Amino acid sequence: MGEHIAHARPPRGRGRRIFWSTVGVIGELLITASFVIGLFAVWQLYWTTFQVQGQVAQTITTYEEDHAPAARQVGEARTDAPPAFTREVSDGEVYGLIHVPSWDWMKIPLAEGTSTAVLDNGWAGHYGNTAQPGQLGNFSVAGHRRTYGNNFRWIDRLGQGDKVVAEVDDFYVVYSVQTWEIISADDPDQVRVIAPVIDDLTFNKEPTERWMTMTTCNPEYGNWERYIVHLKFQSWTPKSSGVPAELLDEPQS
Repeated sequence: MGEHIAHARPPRGRGRRIFWSTVGVIGELLITASFVIGLFAVWQLYWTTFQVQGQVAQTITTYEEDHAPAARQVGEARTDAPPAFTREVSDGEVYGLIHVPSWDWMKIPLAEGTSTAVLDNGWAGHYGNTAQPGQLGNFSVAGHRRTYGNNFRWIDRLGQGDKVVAEVDDFYVVYSVQTWEIISADDPDQVRVIAPVIDDLTFNKEPTERWMTMTTCNPEYGNWERYIVHLKFQSWTPKSSGVPAELLDEPQS
């Protein structure tokens, strides 16, 4: 008859040591993972902005020096059609500034295109095939909310009647906030917000008004939604006459 051999049972103390050793390893892994995630968050939220802020400031300074108004005085506020935008701009080219007085006088370089390469420079990107500043239709721009300059971080602070000014080579265009909305990033119809006639998914309606739309991620520390602000044309000011009243008190570098 064969002899039955029983498996040896490990001492209780050894079992406890294995258990707590395993718990310790898992804990260390979790701590390491948390540390790595924390570093990534710091990099994404703060370091990326630190990386671009010098470049953004220099871009603004250069543009203002090259396209200064005739004088720092209140210029003519006109409500007729602004001059036609005839400048040819290439993707990634900075061709203007966005001024938001209610955001502590924030100024943002305006560039053509909305690719990552454009937005990661700390610029506001113009959606191609939408109207340019002052044109009939829907001048639409995108910007980062919480990285690479935090350009549109305070978009949820814009309220009815707040002003945003688009500056190009020879004139300023003043827009006034009308409405805002939050939509899902997965909304298949989200393109409607930048249509020439807002909400016209066919893109076939002929625009008769001058609008501006600002888009960014929502919530502030997420990206599963989009925060949209629609603004309506109020006036334009030729640089030959000065600056809009809305920018008279803007600090100068």
